[in-house]
Amino acid sequence: MRKPRRPSKRTIQQLGRVTTPTITTVLTKEHGINNAAIRNVWPCSTSACRFAGPAYTIRYLPLREDLKPAQYLDHRDNLITPAVESMPPGCVAVLDANQRNDVGMLGGNLVTRMKARGIAGVVTDGGMRDIPEIAEIGLPVFVTAIAAPPSFTKLMAVDAERPVSCGGVPVYPGDVIVADEEGVVCVPAHLAASVAEIGLAMDHIEGYIQQRLARGEPLEGLYPPSERVRREFAQWVASGEPPI
Repeated sequence: MRKPRRPSKRTIQQLGRVTTPTITTVLTKEHGINNAAIRNVWPCSTSACRFAGPAYTIRYLPLREDLKPAQYLDHRDNLITPAVESMPPGCVAVLDANQRNDVGMLGGNLVTRMKARGIAGVVTDGGMRDIPEIAEIGLPVFVTAIAAPPSFTKLMAVDAERPVSCGGVPVYPGDVIVADEEGVVCVPAHLAASVAEIGLAMDHIEGYIQQRLARGEPLEGLYPPSERVRREFAQWVASGEPPI
């Protein structure tokens, strides 16, 4: 399968400024994609929950006991150690945990190493260990549950940089994962530039509309914005965006 061209750093930075609700709206209205929000995940720390970066995927399967030894980090065939050491800076680690929340996919030491290597964030549809410690590390991590048992009691890592499912959403390597206080979304790599451009414009005009709503104006014609309101918005931008 041919890998899509990865979005530019500028596009990724722009997507990081767009809210996740806006991104889901743009994907639905402009591209017909309704399944983009990774479900049931929450941040280990509300003060560290924003990131945008290309997905680096790791896929897990239910554990088969004869293959368990290779899941230990000191085993020569373990997959996680080389994956952590080869993830490119700025990427987002996406761990397909089969939506199990009774085991912890990572712990404090691995997250510390990922932060030191410049990883932008982590999202998994499974549990996580050492959550108080992870909250102090400062690397944004989204999980479904607190879980003390290690992943290898129920799961085994089988490959990296392949398509995965995370929280019910298909994620391909290089898709842009965006997170904020409201959740985590997956933007297909080939749509990233379009979603960034439209999303920034949408957030901009909606911020203007919100100011007018707060002033007491009625919804009709204002939201959704009529052509008249769009012209008034353009004039407001041209005048330097003075307080409303």
